[in-house]
Amino acid sequence: MIDPKLCEQLRVRRAGGVSIHALAREFGLSRGAVRRCLRGGARRAPGISAARPSKLDPYRAKIQQLVIGQGLSAVRVLEELRALGYAGGHSILKEYVHTIRPRSRTLPTVRLETPPGELAQMDWSPYSLLLGREERVVQAFSLVLAYSRYLFMRFALQTDLATLERLHSEAFQHLGGVVSRISYDNMTTVGRHRGPGEIWLNPQFEQFARSYGFAIEILPPGRPRLHGKVERPFAYLEGNFLAGRSFDSLDHLNAKLARWLEQANQRLHGTTRERPIDRLALERSYLKGLPGQPPELARLLERKVQSDFSVVVSTNRYSVAPRYVGRWATVKLYHQHIEVVIDSETVARHPLLAASYGRSLLPEHQAAFQHHSPQRELLKVAFFRLGKAAESYYDGLIRARGQGAGYHLAKILRLAARYGAQATSGALAHAARYGAYSAEAIARVLQGRALRLPKQAPHPLPLLVPGGVKAWLEGEDVEAKDLSEYDQLIEPDASRAGDPEPEER
Repeated sequence: MIDPKLCEQLRVRRAGGVSIHALAREFGLSRGAVRRCLRGGARRAPGISAARPSKLDPYRAKIQQLVIGQGLSAVRVLEELRALGYAGGHSILKEYVHTIRPRSRTLPTVRLETPPGELAQMDWSPYSLLLGREERVVQAFSLVLAYSRYLFMRFALQTDLATLERLHSEAFQHLGGVVSRISYDNMTTVGRHRGPGEIWLNPQFEQFARSYGFAIEILPPGRPRLHGKVERPFAYLEGNFLAGRSFDSLDHLNAKLARWLEQANQRLHGTTRERPIDRLALERSYLKGLPGQPPELARLLERKVQSDFSVVVSTNRYSVAPRYVGRWATVKLYHQHIEVVIDSETVARHPLLAASYGRSLLPEHQAAFQHHSPQRELLKVAFFRLGKAAESYYDGLIRARGQGAGYHLAKILRLAARYGAQATSGALAHAARYGAYSAEAIARVLQGRALRLPKQAPHPLPLLVPGGVKAWLEGEDVEAKDLSEYDQLIEPDASRAGDPEPEER
């Protein structure tokens, strides 16, 4: 008789493309015995009844695909099978997954245990995920209490110092206290080994650790097993949470993670044979209290650099260098200022504007834009060809936009080339009545949409008129001009400033 588990191994190897001859030679069987085993006809010893059908039988091929093909854990496989109608238990599934999962060599280890409240381990792990319709690389922040094995995890888009400090603070608030020391691998935001016995610590993070009262421990290179308590949960996270799932956004991802962690911290831990949530209840009494006044931390916002080379925060616009148009940036929002970070580099720092709908334009950013833009006088000549409405609108645009007026002049001329001089001139007159001085306002009028009015706008006239806005604009008493001779003036600016924003199409 051939052991049924051996038959199962033969089927898995055969499904992987191994020939019958090779299987017979590897397992010391005849080719006929291998064929019978593959057909499910293994001979039974006298007096032994045939095994009863298992609830797993209809799902074995699917299980092999999920385990061998996708590397899912038994927990994730059970979730997938439940959706397909599997009514069996977890234990039989776990035993079957154990027989088909590829084996890895286990090295001898010595378990290191620490007293409660003494140590936590922290590390990052990157993952490429589909957030909505865009594939993004997200970073998993993990902090594990060494005694209780309690997990705290969050996903972020950056691993910079501000994000690191913010997530530490969230972890301490969640745990209700601070451990005596936290260990880290070599990372520039925390510290690194410079040589034998020489460790450099990041002064800013060292000050952060001092404010919370924990010591920093930098692990020596080449000793990954010293960080096993925080490294192993990453495989658990990947196999039991991320595998086979999709998320709408970073917030959706973290909301799902928080619910998953509630269950993960209530499982029976394989090493301690206790639930982490129960051990945390004991460990909390050994944690240090939170400081009365924690350090100021930045609130992180994700923003895209607009075509006017600025990022928008609470209706206000803050400039960056024009070369970053279209790039994603992380905005660090403090009480008195903001910092704009692109590719882990701080590219702009602005004082926080108190009013709404303002613009903070740094001189170096304006100079960089003017270096690549037409001269304002040439734009002014072309703009005035739109008629008397353009002349009065120009004065208001200069008062409202200052040095940034050239950008709006160029965009309005591009709109005139698209919609015609007569309609654009009517839009200028209409927008001026509302005190709306921007290229966006002109685009909205030309498209028949309501204006976004400033707080101190005069009492408006009706936004919608009989026959439609465009027909009304074309009926305004304005001077019709052909702008074709200014194509060469406008086109260079268009090629450098980028396409119009979607709302201006």
